[in-house]
Amino acid sequence: MTAYVSRRLAYMMVTLFAIVTLTFCLMKILPGTPFDEERFMSLGPARQAALMRQYGLDQPVHSQFLRYLGNLFRGDLGTSYFYPDRPVLDVLRSRIGPSALIGSQAILMGLAVGMSMGIVAAWRHNGSMDYITMVVAVLGVSVPNFVVAALLQYYVGLRWGILPVAFWKSWAHSVLPSVALMFSPLASSARFVRTETLDVLSQDYIQTARSKGMSERRMLVRHALRNALLPVVTILGPMIANLLTGSLAIEKIFSVPGIGSLFVESIQNNDYPVIMGLTIFFSAFYILCILLVDISYTLIDPRIRLSKGSEGD
Repeated sequence: MTAYVSRRLAYMMVTLFAIVTLTFCLMKILPGTPFDEERFMSLGPARQAALMRQYGLDQPVHSQFLRYLGNLFRGDLGTSYFYPDRPVLDVLRSRIGPSALIGSQAILMGLAVGMSMGIVAAWRHNGSMDYITMVVAVLGVSVPNFVVAALLQYYVGLRWGILPVAFWKSWAHSVLPSVALMFSPLASSARFVRTETLDVLSQDYIQTARSKGMSERRMLVRHALRNALLPVVTILGPMIANLLTGSLAIEKIFSVPGIGSLFVESIQNNDYPVIMGLTIFFSAFYILCILLVDISYTLIDPRIRLSKGSEGD
């Protein structure tokens, strides 16, 4: 296990270096500079040139890249151009909270409801609950979350007045964005759990357990649920990374000051340090989630071993 994790961490470092290099080069290809926007035009060419020198943007690209790497190894992501005198880490910290809250709530609600529906659908195969689950799964995958968000705003917020429709003032403002985001994990987990549970229930050892008088509930919890968790864990890594790092459409619709909207704002403003900081954060978090998923396999199914020998089998 230790050797496996060490190798994966080394691969992570190489992958992150490639992502940083590619992103830095792509930003330099973009037209214009961070100080070409309307709010900087009134400063005049002399002041704009002074800002370029202040931030080192007048130097050759390779010099800028080497300086950035040196600062990055010291844990310094630089200072935002659009938010003067604010370190990039402070900007990120101020926007991660709302995205993490609505994302975590969406995952917890989606998995709880989706897995329950999947197990019941497999248990009552070809019954009404099975058909309802499949319809919900298809709709959850097919209907975009911004459509669900608009419907929630209109009915739950405007017509019924149950919850606030926008802005970020209290926990109540996070409910509708979380519900709008939860349909994707709900649909995916319900579909995978139903399929895997059906496969498990058809195995010989399940028939043996039934013949010995094991109750259906105990059999579902002890055998079917544990085996059905593996495909859910497989999709859980990318799902967590996508939801916890923000959803642009949902954050815009509900006016959530999250990290997804910050990413778009930084691109529009050519805020290079914030773009780089967000790219590194997204990439590192995604890779880390994949690693944690691989490790969690051994906790769910002890037959899986992350040793060198098992990798070659």
